[in-house]
Amino acid sequence: MVSAGAAGLLTSRVPARAAAAYPARDIAFIIPYGPGGGFDTYARVIAPAMEENLPNRVHVVPLNMATAGGGKALAQLYRTRPDGYTIGVFPIPGALILQEQQGATAFDLFKFTWLGRIGPGETYAMGVRAASPIRSVADMQALSRTREVSFTCTGPDGTSYMATVISCHLLGIRPKYITGYGGSNEYIVAAIRGDGDAVVAALSTMKQFQGERGIRILATFERESSIPGVPDATALGQPDLSQVTIDRMVAAPPGLPADITRILTNALDRAVRDPKVVAWAASAGVPWAPNLPGEAGAMFRAQAAFFDKWKPYLTGS
Repeated sequence: MVSAGAAGLLTSRVPARAAAAYPARDIAFIIPYGPGGGFDTYARVIAPAMEENLPNRVHVVPLNMATAGGGKALAQLYRTRPDGYTIGVFPIPGALILQEQQGATAFDLFKFTWLGRIGPGETYAMGVRAASPIRSVADMQALSRTREVSFTCTGPDGTSYMATVISCHLLGIRPKYITGYGGSNEYIVAAIRGDGDAVVAALSTMKQFQGERGIRILATFERESSIPGVPDATALGQPDLSQVTIDRMVAAPPGLPADITRILTNALDRAVRDPKVVAWAASAGVPWAPNLPGEAGAMFRAQAAFFDKWKPYLTGS
């Protein structure tokens, strides 16, 4: 839920003449999921670093808007005045599923002003609760021949759902989707609790639950596994799995003026290279390879092309 103060950040207006002094007040940073997940964590690490790289000292205020699988957040940003005082971080290509479901009348991702990406595009991993009798992908495939294998995930509007659909298709697993969770922490904990047989989630988040915290990782979808003894996409004989990634991309409303776009792009680019952010990534075990500034639009279009390839499986169209 957005507080009254947060709502003020989203709706207040400043005269156009104030653009020369941008930013003159705090910037709302929309997070389309609840607290505690990967998007929330990344945004809250990046926000203070962005503040330090803006021309004027203001706060970048993270706002959780965990409603409609991110659709409310996207629609809110799409209709917000393009004055540089509201930005958001969204899952790509997962948000493309939302657009397909809701239609371009709700929002059009191709019209957003894409500013950059928080961290590298991240691959996924497949895991089960530590006590599960499923010990390998081969075990899961064998189980799938007798019944559907249930996976916890956010729902058809989330990137984790997309990753689950594609990985099950490529690996020959008959899935059943247990949906409705608010974010990655929730659906991983649900798998540990036994709500489902298995879970597919971003690798860095899955690693946080590995071992004593309750998850056994069966496979990573990396080209080369970063976990000793755990097979990767190549070992599984499905190199296309390495293309299933999540990009945490930052956007502003359509029509953001070029001068403000440059300021925000520069602040984000400097933030992802900030020594404190890089140190956090190292301590969290997150591979950190910032992209070059100005590449956000091209990255979005590449993910959109990947989504088009798999759209019939994801949307039934």
